[in-house]
Amino acid sequence: MTEPLPTIAQIGAEEYRLRMAAALRKIAIGEITQAHATQLMAPWTAIALLSRAEVPELVLPIEEARATIVHYPGNGAPAVYGHKIPEDDARILLASSTCGPNVWGPTLCKARDAALARAITPDAIRRARNLCRLAAALDVPLTAASCAPPRGAAPERKAA
Repeated sequence: MTEPLPTIAQIGAEEYRLRMAAALRKIAIGEITQAHATQLMAPWTAIALLSRAEVPELVLPIEEARATIVHYPGNGAPAVYGHKIPEDDARILLASSTCGPNVWGPTLCKARDAALARAITPDAIRRARNLCRLAAALDVPLTAASCAPPRGAAPERKAA
């Protein structure tokens, strides 16, 4: 029996965690500063937010983004205090204030294409396919590199 495909949220969370772990390792050995790591992680934070990834570090910022001071419904209705905007709207607002699509889109495109170029082992092929699914879900355009078949894919046989 085959394993079910991960959801886009799961793929976004996995990529965020992998890249955050790599950034923390680089900080620990003094290769990069915390400020540089934050800058490098901005596109992946936006991608995680937009993919609806469940990442513990993002729960509080999402809740803070959901909270509004006062909501004015209009038509003479009284103001509503403590109103919260929907989580999806908060994620979009937070993602756009973290990093724009002109940055996270090319970052995800580059990661997808690099993963496809390294797709030789079953784990590398799985990750490349997941990045392709994530990029497609977030409307990241295809490139020539992303349209080529993975190197680890079996060649097609010609009909006799």
